[in-house]
Amino acid sequence: MRVGSSEHRELFCRTFIDTHAAFEPETLPWPELDGKYLARLRAFPFWSYARSIEQRAGRMVTAFASTIDDPLIREAVAVQGVEETRHGKLMSHVVDRYGIDAQLIPIGDPPALRDDFCIFGFGECTDSFIGFGAFALARARGLFPESLMTIFENVLYEEARHITFFVNWWRYEEARAGRDKPFLRTFDSLRYHIRASIGTATGATEMPAIPTTLDDPELDAIVKSITPVMFLEAALAENRRVMARIDARLLRPAVMPVLANVLLAAIRMLPPRSDLPPKTTAERNGARAPVLSASA
Repeated sequence: MRVGSSEHRELFCRTFIDTHAAFEPETLPWPELDGKYLARLRAFPFWSYARSIEQRAGRMVTAFASTIDDPLIREAVAVQGVEETRHGKLMSHVVDRYGIDAQLIPIGDPPALRDDFCIFGFGECTDSFIGFGAFALARARGLFPESLMTIFENVLYEEARHITFFVNWWRYEEARAGRDKPFLRTFDSLRYHIRASIGTATGATEMPAIPTTLDDPELDAIVKSITPVMFLEAALAENRRVMARIDARLLRPAVMPVLANVLLAAIRMLPPRSDLPPKTTAERNGARAPVLSASA
């Protein structure tokens, strides 16, 4: 299948539309939380920011869909707008259901030009990859009950669908415009990733700080035990696991997995730290310590 062909367009649009699941956040099987799980959920400081970002995304993607001439692509982007809007509703439901102190941040009408959709799409590629790693580690370490993690796994799957659809749409558009040369494509992709990261960092610094105190030695020990290598390995493994649910004929986001593998290789080339305990006999003989399973 040639990228930019009508077959490519039909595949990435129809796959995305046909895998859309209709539901309302309040009807999901939300678990009752108390004790340490509720305290942990309330302690995370990102709720205001996450809710405002999702609400803004829903409005921007929906508005962008109305500007698209191609009826099939317009339908697919409109479906993404529905899902982004629903993510905003889901965040609001979590905040209300579990009594989270999250200040409501007013959002204006976001711009809805092609460039804005591209920045948003590449930003989602970065955020989703990071989210995959965080989710895998949280599940493996039992930070929250499995009943709650299952709900958010569905959200991660939707995000995987979003970024896969976006990458295929972008490559389709670039190919149709004659801009799909490998070097130019990579340069533009990195440029959009950087612009998205700058926007995210700027937005995060402008959000009101929410002071949180949490007496949770178990959580503190878990967080301190997570190394950069552990996080990158978990993110890569979870990315493979989630992406395996999507039609193998579709293109996948590549920048974040490639960067993660480069970082892993660079970290492993560093000399061992002098403050680490000495290796055991088995490790000196080449045996590796067990790797945390991101899909556990």
